[in-house]
Formats: sequence, structure tokens, C-alpha cells
Amino acid sequence: MSRSLRSRLLVLLCSAVAFAGIPVSAQAAQATAIANAVVYQKNSEGYDCFRIPAVIKANNGDLLAFAEGRRGGAKFCADAGDIDLIYKRSTDGGKHWGPIQVVIKGFGDTKGNPTPILVPGTGRIVLLSTYQCVKAPACGRIPRVQHSDDNGKTWTTPREITRELGFPSAPGWLATGPSHGIVLTRGAHAGRLVAGMSFGQGEGAGSLIYSDDQGETWRRGATDVSTTPTLNPQEISVVELTDGRVYAAARNDANSTGDKCVHQGHDNRAFAISSDGGETFSRKFAFEPDLVTPPVQGSTVRLRATDQGSKYNRILFAGPSTCDRRKRLVVRSSFDEGGNWQNAEQGTLVWGEDAAYTDMAQLGPASAGILYESGPEYDANATIRWSVLTEAALGLPDGNTAGLPVTPDSSPSGNHAWLRGGATLAAGRFGQAVALDGKDDFVQLPFAETLATGAADFTWSGWFNYGAVKTGQALLWAYHQGEGFSQVWLRAEPGSKRIRAHVENGPTGAVTADSATALDDRAWHHFALRRSGGTVGLYLDGKLAGSGTGLSGSVSPGRPFTIHVGQRLDGQNRLQGSVDDYRLYARALSETEIATLAASADGPTAGLRLHLPFERASS
Repeated sequence: MSRSLRSRLLVLLCSAVAFAGIPVSAQAAQATAIANAVVYQKNSEGYDCFRIPAVIKANNGDLLAFAEGRRGGAKFCADAGDIDLIYKRSTDGGKHWGPIQVVIKGFGDTKGNPTPILVPGTGRIVLLSTYQCVKAPACGRIPRVQHSDDNGKTWTTPREITRELGFPSAPGWLATGPSHGIVLTRGAHAGRLVAGMSFGQGEGAGSLIYSDDQGETWRRGATDVSTTPTLNPQEISVVELTDGRVYAAARNDANSTGDKCVHQGHDNRAFAISSDGGETFSRKFAFEPDLVTPPVQGSTVRLRATDQGSKYNRILFAGPSTCDRRKRLVVRSSFDEGGNWQNAEQGTLVWGEDAAYTDMAQLGPASAGILYESGPEYDANATIRWSVLTEAALGLPDGNTAGLPVTPDSSPSGNHAWLRGGATLAAGRFGQAVALDGKDDFVQLPFAETLATGAADFTWSGWFNYGAVKTGQALLWAYHQGEGFSQVWLRAEPGSKRIRAHVENGPTGAVTADSATALDDRAWHHFALRRSGGTVGLYLDGKLAGSGTGLSGSVSPGRPFTIHVGQRLDGQNRLQGSVDDYRLYARALSETEIATLAASADGPTAGLRLHLPFERASS
């Protein structure tokens, strides 16, 4: 299945789940925009227009909102003219902004494309920018760098880095960023500063530039010179992936027709990957079909990372989302490190009228700020505004869990689950269990990478007790549902006198294992569902009850995913009965280990990713 087709199918599934009225992996865009504060207003503070926002959170907690302050009367918003590089500071999280500070005076020329980079643990902010002579255009576009060691209060004089970046002279076109750069934190190049840059004259080239000495000197690394008239990567925003690679998100300028989308916008965004800290591209620029935008700059920022303590990964992308012109600014998420992105309907609306360039900064473990060009109809550059995006506003992958009873996970992973629909504790196989009424009760597990088994071996196990009705009842449903989707499920089917296990890798097929009995006698029984290589085995009460072979690949590739105990993901196949002692192991347990689990509350701890004893529930 193609990447874009898979994404569209996941959208359809999420829509179906939302219609069923249960928590969904990606919540629909809200009807109203996020609250905002005006940072820059055209025809004010000595400038005719403000453009090209970039934002950074300094080490002292202050926010610095950079922009180009443009002058020029009737042509006040032209890209070339008398342009100062400026910023404003906020000391209260963006509620109020101080006066304009000029970092670089234009003196009739263009000083812009601010690309700030925060050096963690210091007061240093490195600022890349571009200088273009207006009076003498032959000087080209000159890349420059400067820095502040006091959180942006004072700045060094800009220094030209044309030759450092491998150019004998300034190219006819060159642009740093725009939007912030990053400092790598993982792998062999931890501490390296990386930013996007585009250049070219006659052809387009997307590039990464980097510094290993906190911005003192710079080198041009990964570079992709376009060889096709349909792809011209520009205005590059970068984010570090959890495996240390660099994801470069770009505007594709080749398909520009004014500000309108070409091919419904599927060719207006591009991305590339560097696996060596920005020195080369391991994957050169290609279309990013998930992100439909008009031709416009877009920005990225990381919100969550599993290697920093979060249960899941989340990267944000901000950009206009319509195809007639630059409007409806939407923030969209990727939960699989840029592999797939939410569409505009699943994302979060920030500004419903005209909007253009953006930048974002992470504010905390569950919030980000966005600085963006905005305005009324046909005036996307009237203001630059600031909004704070909480993860609740962006859409939580587990839905709204506020106030729900929580039943703890006793494994090291801490994947505590929620009891939905009024599910209660009752007498169990070992102490307490969860009683489900078959109407709206179920147990929801969290979206957590530790619960994704991928292509590896696994064992799910647990106890169940049912028998009041003959309808199909889900004992476990994990990841996704529907024909062609990767998924794992176990369903009691007393009407067919069986228990059925189904394990599927959507693109390559599925394996089903059936038992010869439904065990619907209102007594406690144990199950274990094991994957060992390409073989799936269903064990009931410690003995093999059914098996199948031929499984390959990942059973949990999509992000985000959902896992339910007691119902299907769309709310069907609800269990009327009780469940106890659910576990997930990231390995194939031996038959001896499975027999031990079927005989007592004890069990192995090696590879344990989840253990829900269902002994407690608290709000």
C-alpha cells in the first residue's frame, strides 16, 4: 500500500470512529480559531509592513519574536527594499510584548530571513540572516551570522559566511530558513547547530547548513539541486527525529501559480532526510502528499519524544490549508516521525481567515507557541500574531480522559488504562477484576510506543468470564480495524462456538486462529495470543487451541493507534462479562510460561510491557 493511500485510509477509519462517539486517534479541527495576541500591526511603530516571523524561547524563558520590518510606501510589503531585521520580547509567555528592537538596520537595503537557533544551557542565541543590496543588486544574496550571549539583549555585528558555505561569491538567490534552526541532541553529532537554506540561479537547491562550534563557523552540508521542473525545495524548516536523523520540510516553489494549489496541493510540499547530522541527504527531496497547502512557507517543531520521557512522539507542522489562496492556518501532527501527517480536517484551526508564513517554538512538554502572518480577506500580511497551542487544543490521541477512573499498569512502562462507560471493579480470578455491562463499558489503553509490537514477536494474555449472550464480543482489539489495516484482535464468538484470533499486516495479509469452543460458561478462562515469527498461536487455559502461519511485517505501523479491552474500536462487539490480569510481552512466551500464567497470578517479567491486574481504579 502506498504511503499516501495508507494515510487516506486511516483518515476514513478515524472518521468512522469519531461518528461512533468514542475517543479517536486524531480529533477534528475545531470550529473557532485559537486565542491570539497581536505582536506586529502594519502601518505602525515606524514600519509599513511586517513579514517573515521567527520565534525562539530563550534559556531565561523569554520569548523573542523576530520579523522583517519593511518600509516603502505603496510597495511596503515587497520582498526587496528598505528592510530592518527586528524583534520583540515577551517575559510572560506571549501575553504582552515589548517594543521593537532593531537587530540589523537596513539602511535602504534588505536585511531579513531571520533564522534564530537557541544553544541550550547557555544565554546564546545564534541568528542567521540574509543581506541583499537594493542599490547595487549585483552583490547577490549574502548569508550572515551573529549571536547574543545574554538571551538576545545585545548582539554581535553580523559576519558574512558566503565562502564558509562553499560559494565563491554570493548567489543570485539565497535564503536562510526562514523559521528557527535546531541543535542536535542525539547521536554522534549531538551539539551541532543545523538550519535550512535554499539557493540557486536558474535552478533550485535545498540545503542544510551546520556549525560544530556554537555558531562561530559554518559549513554547507546536505544539498539537493533540483533536476526536474516540478520540484524546487525552498524555505526549509528542520526537526530532529528520535533516531537522530534530520527531517527537512520544504515549500515546493516549482508548482507555484500565484498562491494557488497545483494538483489540489499534493505537490506543494516536499521533504528530505539526513542521516548524518546534516552533512548529506540519505533521502533527497520528494513530494509530501499528506500536507496539502498552497505554495507557502511552513514550519515544524517537535512537541513530544519517547526518548525524552513521553509515551509517544509528536511533531507539529503549521501552514495554510486551502487551495484558492493562503488562508485557514491549520496545525497538523505526525505521530510517526514524519511518516504520515494529519489532514487539514483532523488538524487544529489557528486562524480562519487569510494567513501565510509561520514559526513555532516548544513551550513545555505539552504546549507550543506559534507566530504567524494573518489578516482579513486578501490581506494575509496585515498582522503577525501569537497563539499558544496546548495539546488539549491540538487534540489528544487518547481523546478526552479527564475525570475517568484510572486502573494502574504495574509493569515498568506505566501504561495506566482508563475505565470508560461506567465499568466497575468486581470479584475476579485473582482479587478484583473489571466488570463490563455489554452496553458502553470498556477499558481503553493509552497510545504509547511501548505497546506497539511492530514486526517483532509478542504475547498478549489475560482472563475472561462471560456467557450471558451469544453475540460476538471483543476480548481485545489493538491498533486499527477494517479490511486491509494492520491489527490484532481476539473475539469470543459463542454463536459460532469459537474464539477467534486475528493478526494482520494490512499490505501483506492476515493470519486467523480459531478454537473449537467458545468457553461461554460464565467461568474464568485464560487466553494467550502469541506471535512467534510468522506463526500465530491461540492458547486457552494453557493449551494450544488454534494456530495459523504466514504472517510477516508490522502489525502496528499506523500512528496514532487505539487499544480496547471489551469492545471493537468503533464501539461494536461489546463484552458482557469480566476481564482480569491483562498483560503484553514483547516476546513470544514459551508454552511453559503460558501454562504458568494460566495456573496462577504469577508470571515472567522479562519483556513485560503491560500488566493490568485490575485491582484498583481511581479518578
